[in-house]
Amino acid sequence: MKQGLASLLKVVAGIAGVVFLLAPFTSMGVLVSVIALVVAIIAGVTSSHLSDDEDQNGGYWPKGPDSTGSG
Repeated sequence: MKQGLASLLKVVAGIAGVVFLLAPFTSMGVLVSVIALVVAIIAGVTSSHLSDDEDQNGGYWPKGPDSTGSG
């Protein structure tokens, strides 16, 4: 469920980013631009926190000395 919500928030952040880029072409450009930027930042940060797993090793390094795979 966390991964699905994180993916949904990434989509929302992407749509807000597109709205931010297209906002100058609307009649209320500054207001729409600021709101879209705030939504994109909040959704992006929230989705990155939700998609973090417990493995903080960076993906390459083994978790412990036993799991090196050699020897």
